[in-house]
Formats: sequence, C-alpha cells, structure tokens
Amino acid sequence: MNPCLVAICQAFEGLRGFLIESNNEQLELVDRLFFEFLECFSGLQSQKLDFPQEFAHDVSLYLEGFEPLIQKFEDRQIRFLMLSDFYDYARLTKRYRP
Repeated sequence: MNPCLVAICQAFEGLRGFLIESNNEQLELVDRLFFEFLECFSGLQSQKLDFPQEFAHDVSLYLEGFEPLIQKFEDRQIRFLMLSDFYDYARLTKRYRP
C-alpha cells in the first residue's frame, strides 16, 4: 500500500472514541487526514484499482467541485466515517497491519 495511505491509517488510530466525544485536536486531525486522503488517493495511478470504486468516485467528484458531495463532506462525522471505511477496508484486506 502507498506510504501516504499507511501514514493516514496510522494517524487514524489516534481518533478512537471520536464519535462519542471529540476534542479540538481530534477535529483538526479529521480535517487534516481527510485532505491528505484526497491528495494521496487522487495521486495513485493503477493502485486505485486495488480499492473499492466508491473511494475513487468520491475523491474524484469532490476534487471536481461537485457541490452536493462537497456539502456532504463539510460534516466532520462524514469525513471521519469515510476515513473509518478506508481504515477498516485496509485492515480487513490486510493491506494495512497496525
């Protein structure tokens, strides 16, 4: 797996308990990881094919400025859930091992 995606997964582990009670540090981390994910994932070439199409689709539409998706991802909980989906997928497929 690409090193930037590994780094995102590692940093994501610092967000345990985010949905129950989050602090400013965690909110900032969610924002940072979300934008790092957009940048990293959009830069992948053929590796994108190794992941569910939904990730590539959302990243592409967001970066193209698709307003409904931009509005959706303004919600930090939605950003967290997308990162969580990616983290879970990477762990389940053993692409990432903590």
